[in-house]
Amino acid sequence: MLGRVKYNVMNDKELAFLKSEIERLLIERGIHLDHDEMLCELAELGCQVDMETKDLKFTKELIDKALAAVPEKFMLYSPSGKRDLEFPNPEGKFYARTNTGAPNYRDINGDTHYTTLDEVVDWYKLTNAMENIDFVTLPSTSGEYVPGDAVDVYTLEKALKLSEKHIWVQPYEADNVQYLIDMAAAAVGGLDELQKKPIVSFIACSVPCLTYKYMDAEILYRCAKAGVPVQPCSLPTAGANTPVTAQGTAFIACAEIMAMIVMLELLCPGLPVIATPLLFSMDMMTTYTLQSNTEITIARLIAMELFENGYNIRAHSYGTGTDSLDMDAQNFIERTNLIDSMAMSAASVLGGAGQLETAKTISPIQLIIDNEIFGIAQRIRRGLDVDVETINSEEIFACLDKDPSFSYLMSSHTGRHFMEPHRPDMFNRDGVVHWEAEGSKSLTDKALEKYQEIMKSESTYTLAADKAAAVENVLKLAHDALVK
Repeated sequence: MLGRVKYNVMNDKELAFLKSEIERLLIERGIHLDHDEMLCELAELGCQVDMETKDLKFTKELIDKALAAVPEKFMLYSPSGKRDLEFPNPEGKFYARTNTGAPNYRDINGDTHYTTLDEVVDWYKLTNAMENIDFVTLPSTSGEYVPGDAVDVYTLEKALKLSEKHIWVQPYEADNVQYLIDMAAAAVGGLDELQKKPIVSFIACSVPCLTYKYMDAEILYRCAKAGVPVQPCSLPTAGANTPVTAQGTAFIACAEIMAMIVMLELLCPGLPVIATPLLFSMDMMTTYTLQSNTEITIARLIAMELFENGYNIRAHSYGTGTDSLDMDAQNFIERTNLIDSMAMSAASVLGGAGQLETAKTISPIQLIIDNEIFGIAQRIRRGLDVDVETINSEEIFACLDKDPSFSYLMSSHTGRHFMEPHRPDMFNRDGVVHWEAEGSKSLTDKALEKYQEIMKSESTYTLAADKAAAVENVLKLAHDALVK
């Protein structure tokens, strides 16, 4: 059973139209790329480049060549070797990840503050224990606790030492990119080993519209040169830097990502890529940026369908999140609506676990609850087989003839299938008497208990000492070069 429950948000005509308009935009209008070295190489490969204005256009032939080079199947590896990710997922599931880029941390006491390095350590111990979280990101450690010029390098050092799962890296400075690649290579014994089994993948974005500033162009270029997978990302806000319609915003986001994919595949044919449109919208009454607007959720479904079905390219977007500032009813309504919708898309990856406040804050308690929510969504996406065995028609016919009041509790069919229903670990599945006897615990109470149990337990993964020393050496080199 391969992920049989899916939404179809575009018909064939709409899908073909969107593809043609994206390609027309890249051919006729093109992009702005602030990276001379990369521009020169792309010009040599056939792109139409103006070195003075730093504008670049593609041809239809180059787009087709690049798309043909995108691998249909690939692996993202885990440092532990226990949570390697095969794309496409052979069981039709999506992979789930934690949130990235949030500067704030809401601790178990409800206090919100900038993220400390100690909390980063706790975060990876926690994510290792989440069975429905498949890979992790870098929390945005505060510059109050590590050198501000090297926040990403210091945080990656902790991730490489502590996370047993694949790591998604978001660089914060252009000068840091090569050090981040070198650090990941050090953790596996060299660049050749990293290319064979990439335990990290990188994110690069386009800001402003169809413009790739030097930092993000450097991410694309260095990853292509190193053969490190990239999840090219677009972060548009409908009504602000893209059209107010969700459809127009999806169009721009997909075009920006397509441009990155084409450049990456021209520079490094066969490089694993995952299209990552992370769409937002601006509330036109308050001008506040929103993540969980209903139309923008549908736009994410459009983007997933375009890449997964239209181009056979793996795709990734938010699967959970909220615009609420608290773990209140709005929070849970928005995040469950979002994950239920996105789980029905063709997406290969859904992200955002543990986030609050439009991705500005991460919470360990919310992460534990999201782990349950993702488990439910995976089960819905898998669907149900309908056949003679599952509907139990033969026994139903026989029992109706003999004894219509027959109890199926003692049925052999029940014995074969009674363990199949999904049981979220922390949800109540009993009556009020037992609930009161156990202390009348809420979901957040149980999440807090689980957090404390995990923190008291032994760590499940640490990087080997020799490789940890190599990572620390790269950190020292990076510090000396970057910290001013």
